[in-house]
Order: sequence, then C-alpha cells, then structure tokens
Amino acid sequence: MLKNILFAGTASVLMIGTAQAADIIEPAAYDWTGPYIGLQAGYAWGNNDVSPDIEEITTEPQALDAVILSPPEDGDIDIDGFVGGAHAGYNFQADSLVFGLEGDIEYADLSGDTDVFFDSDDEEPIGEAEQNIDWLGSLRLRLGFAMDRALIYGTGGLAVGGVDVKVSLDGVGNESESETAWGWTVGGGLEYAFTDDLSARIEYRYTDLGNTDVSIDDLGFSGDVDFEHTFHAVRAGLSWHFNSL
Repeated sequence: MLKNILFAGTASVLMIGTAQAADIIEPAAYDWTGPYIGLQAGYAWGNNDVSPDIEEITTEPQALDAVILSPPEDGDIDIDGFVGGAHAGYNFQADSLVFGLEGDIEYADLSGDTDVFFDSDDEEPIGEAEQNIDWLGSLRLRLGFAMDRALIYGTGGLAVGGVDVKVSLDGVGNESESETAWGWTVGGGLEYAFTDDLSARIEYRYTDLGNTDVSIDDLGFSGDVDFEHTFHAVRAGLSWHFNSL
C-alpha cells in the first residue's frame, strides 16, 4: 500500500514539474499590439528628369532654339544624401496579421545639380540646374505577418517634403522655387523585437513628391524648367513599445 502511495506521489510531482518546465521552454508568443515611438536614419538616392519647356528665346543668341540639360541624352539630376528622424505609430495584431498606422518626420540632405547647355553640341555650359530636398514626412498604413518576434511588413501612404530648385545662367542671373511638395511613398521592411519593449527594423521605401516648375522668363527665355522629385531610401531604426498601455 505504502509503495503504491509513494509511486502515485512521485508521478504527480513529475507531471507538475514537466508542465512548469514546458511553460519556461515555450513562452507566450510576442504580441505586437500597442503604441510605439522610435528613431531612424538611412541613405536616399534618386535620378530625376529635368525638362525645359522653352517657347522662345528673348535674348542673344537668337539663332539658337533649344535649351538642353547635361547630359543631353537624359536631362537628369542625380541626388543622394542622408535622411533621419523620428517615427511613432500603433499596431493591432489579430492572429499572425499585424495592422498599423505610422507617421514620421525627418531631416534630409538630398541634393544634386547638372549643367545647362544651349544645345548638345556645345562644350561649355551656360549655367547650372540645382535640386535640394531638406526635410521629409509621411503618414502610412502598415500591414505585416508576425512570426512571434519577427515581423515582415509592407507600408504605404502620404508623403510630404521641402524642396528647393534653382536654374542659374552665367552672367544673367538665377530663378528658384521653394515649396512644400506632396506625394506618396511605398515600401516594406523587416522588424524584430529583441525584448518586450525594444525592436529594430530595416526598411526600404520609394517616394514620389511630384514636380516643381521654375519660370525662366526673367533669364532671357519664355518658358519654364520642370523638376521631378523621386528617390529611393533605405533606413534602419529602433522602436520602443508600450504594449501595456
């Protein structure tokens, strides 16, 4: 009888111990639901069309009938530089799907320029076209698939930025335009929660902020120059989560 009681007691202790060990080995899956804030930084680059629309030339030499931006075959500007700032958002998780809304604001140092020629046969430029993007912002939706602490997601939405463009002609002067440009952005990334409160991400996005026209009527031409604002960017970031709120 005593032997049976000891055997039953030992079996009960082993079952309880095994259940407790299973709880330690297999913790609850990470829950992405909740608000978060973070910092991000990265590198952006783009190749943008710069298109002159000249109706007529009102200054010498009158015989020339076109303005071409270097390189003549493309008429474009290569821009690149640093981007970095802060982001904030909120996630909702349902099973393995994660839905979210995120906004960010960033300092940007994207710039580039190209030479201006009267025509493609000229060897010496008559001036320069410049493009700068100095700040960026976005408000985006996120949709992801969670694998415990790893999250693969896509993102897209509204984009905004501060753009400055200028056309300068040697010995004549310059015309410029500064504006807040609106457009869209889309991309995706991978995020991993190293602790319950801290995650790291790597993200790619393409952004299109539309076009800006610069009138060059006061530079001896009747018309304008159209600047395109598009770029790619790769960012790395850290986010602090407040899942208990």
